Amino acid sequence: MVKNKFNFLKQNLDLLYAFILFILSEIICRYFLNLDLFVAQAFVKDFFDFLAIVAFVSLLPDKGRRIALISFVTIITLYNFSQSYHYAFFSTVFSFRKLTVAGELFNVFQEVFEKWDNRFLFFLIPLILAFKMPRRESNYSFKKQICVCFIMVILLSLSTSKFEKYLWDDYADNSDWRKDFYLFVVMQNKTRYYDRFGTLSYIVKDSELSLRNAKAELSDDDKEELNSFIKEYSKTYPSSMDGIYEGKNLVMILCESFDIKAIDPILTPTLYKLSNEAFYFTNYHSPIYEVATGDAEFISQTGMLPSVDYGTTSYTFYLNRFPNALASLFENKGYISNSYHSYISNFYNREALHESFGFETFYDMDKLNLQRWPGYSDTYNWQKDEDLFKGVLEHTDFSKPFYDFVISVSGHMPYKRDRSELSEMLAIIDADSRYDKYDDEAKCYLAAQMLLDRGIETLINGLEAKGVLDNTVIMLYGDHYPYGIKGEEAINNIIGTDINYEMIKVPMMIYNSQTKGYKIDKLTSTFDLYPTVAALFNIDVSKYYTVGNNVFSDATPYVVFADHSVLTEYYYGDATKDEVISFDNKDHNDEYQEMCAKINKIFTDGQKILLTDYYGK
Repeated sequence: MVKNKFNFLKQNLDLLYAFILFILSEIICRYFLNLDLFVAQAFVKDFFDFLAIVAFVSLLPDKGRRIALISFVTIITLYNFSQSYHYAFFSTVFSFRKLTVAGELFNVFQEVFEKWDNRFLFFLIPLILAFKMPRRESNYSFKKQICVCFIMVILLSLSTSKFEKYLWDDYADNSDWRKDFYLFVVMQNKTRYYDRFGTLSYIVKDSELSLRNAKAELSDDDKEELNSFIKEYSKTYPSSMDGIYEGKNLVMILCESFDIKAIDPILTPTLYKLSNEAFYFTNYHSPIYEVATGDAEFISQTGMLPSVDYGTTSYTFYLNRFPNALASLFENKGYISNSYHSYISNFYNREALHESFGFETFYDMDKLNLQRWPGYSDTYNWQKDEDLFKGVLEHTDFSKPFYDFVISVSGHMPYKRDRSELSEMLAIIDADSRYDKYDDEAKCYLAAQMLLDRGIETLINGLEAKGVLDNTVIMLYGDHYPYGIKGEEAINNIIGTDINYEMIKVPMMIYNSQTKGYKIDKLTSTFDLYPTVAALFNIDVSKYYTVGNNVFSDATPYVVFADHSVLTEYYYGDATKDEVISFDNKDHNDEYQEMCAKINKIFTDGQKILLTDYYGK
């Protein structure tokens, strides 16, 4: 009896070995995702899911079985590494639906290595050990292995069912999104799902959701539900600033990797001047969703929640109609609306999406006739923002009211000295003793932002020369924090924190030469831009839902994150860790519970509006 058990263990040592390497790979990934390294629930779920692998390899002869187990460990380890590396950029795990932007990865391939950390070499451990997989010697019998496979499938089915009921004593209640059962069914928080249920379960669930059709018909029930949702979330809150810019022109500038540290009286005098003369929002946040810049564009132009369940918005929903977008709304008021960016038009599928927004023309680097200088390298060097704004001034029709949306590019990573367009700026920084202790990466970041400053200066001077500066509002805001910064010293000098809700704090300003601005400390975010512009220019958006609010109103401010977390003036509700961080030493759990229900509705119905092309019907 003992001998039989020993022989059974010896013959299946490879399975145990593969499972240990699988768990090791996941533990390493958890380390990089800032999750608890050992979560019993997740590892038990991993074991149950691993039974499916056992069922499959049981059908294979010994050599094929070994190859399958080595392949399994290798693929899982590479997958966990990819998730870890993605998290280093975006602070969240990815979905297979994000493959819609795979082309962008090749366009910016050099950037991929900017977040490399030698600690990622830990993933080599399970990879190397996989090829030491124990060899199995047995008398292979296909009929016998069929029986083993059948038994494994039965065990998998029974154990998974028991597992679910054991975990969820609230099994029948699937309405509370903070419960594991709701998470297991809906996967509304990808990182938390990864934490609670492990790698294999995440892959299976993500695959299932990714295969769902990203289009749906609008049923009568949907109409009724969404009509109610829009009525509730299209409420406007009046302020004394409403309509003060009606009839004026607007230049709205999305500033690449713009950070508060980039505003300096010597290095960036134009930005510094604006920060003192404009309405300068010092507590503005730009949360990151599927794609940082692309989603910041979408949010600011529509006030809507971007796609979080169906891949990248600009690829999945570019055929939707967006009559609620600012370009369309300004056009309804007799404006000419154009958008500008000094890179290629198909990156993030911008030209197609901007057409859906209602812009007449999307001017890319070719339409702006921006030349690639000798030594220029795509996605390494970038066109100077000064040249971008010269193009804006050249192509804007000043005979009519205009709305120009500009996406800057000079501030983009990488932050390296051999970016030839930074050389003049770096010479200025090197001569400034204030930056003697800054490393090259931090200096290069500041140099890149100096190019933005010169671009804004070019714009202001050009508008003044055309005689339209006084009648033009300039609004600029950061698309995301400079996540392209890698080094610890540069992170400390520029970003200054590793707290998620703090590091996404970036500048936002609203400037008009005829309006005296002031600093505003109110909590704000990208979602607030759309309703604020609508209020300032007296544009009616009562037919459309908005996540945010007019920043000049008395509406209660909050910031919504992709993982359903929420930041308010008094607390941060972390949906991934299911905890509340209080800023005033008071208990805000009840408030957070109420906010959870609100945010869940924003996500559920907000995604349905995209899915059904509600506004385009």
